[in-house]
Amino acid sequence: MDVNMPQSFKTIESRDINEEIIDKVLLLYLINKVNERGELRGITKLMKLIFFAEKEMVEDKVKGFNYSFFKWHLGPFTPEVYWDLDYLMENELATEHEFIELTDHGKGLLKGIKPFLEENCDIMRYIEKVAETYSNVWVSELMDLAYETKVEIIPSKTKAKIKDVPKGNYLLTKLSEIEANRVFEIDEEWLETFDTLLDREEYNSLMEAMESARTAESKKVEIYEL
Repeated sequence: MDVNMPQSFKTIESRDINEEIIDKVLLLYLINKVNERGELRGITKLMKLIFFAEKEMVEDKVKGFNYSFFKWHLGPFTPEVYWDLDYLMENELATEHEFIELTDHGKGLLKGIKPFLEENCDIMRYIEKVAETYSNVWVSELMDLAYETKVEIIPSKTKAKIKDVPKGNYLLTKLSEIEANRVFEIDEEWLETFDTLLDREEYNSLMEAMESARTAESKKVEIYEL
């Protein structure tokens, strides 16, 4: 993707590796929920849905998504969504043809971590609410809704509709853990597991190792039985 980002984007605090992993997991969940209820046709719609979900999270002091949005040609924009979607597609978790949707591998991953997502159900509800409200809304209508949305302009702290915010100004930035009253609960072991599951090459290596161990164990049993 080629976009001349505002200079301020280079100075805003970037996501750390843990936040990137969490964003990819939440992105998978959002894509799946939207397609369960309607159609996810194009990156512009995806971008607006993430913005609406994260805005609600930030206003409630909930640290879920960690994207930083600024005003651009089509309203709220961040290249970070492109980067994460590209990653999911490169690792065969999502695909983009007529629609953006999960692959069987992506759906399987979500199914495998369902108990963990349920532990964070109060955060997942923000995504479910956006999916329920906007899955069947046309992207043109979403853009109109976004332009009419009021935000607190960073860093002036003044409020204005997005349509009146100068291009390049920040509209939304991630919460720090200090600012948040609720964060996406995840320990280091789970983070490492997610990192492995999201990376197709590492996932395949893990499956091969497990299969090799299983086969070796079966051979031992056969020898003992003899």
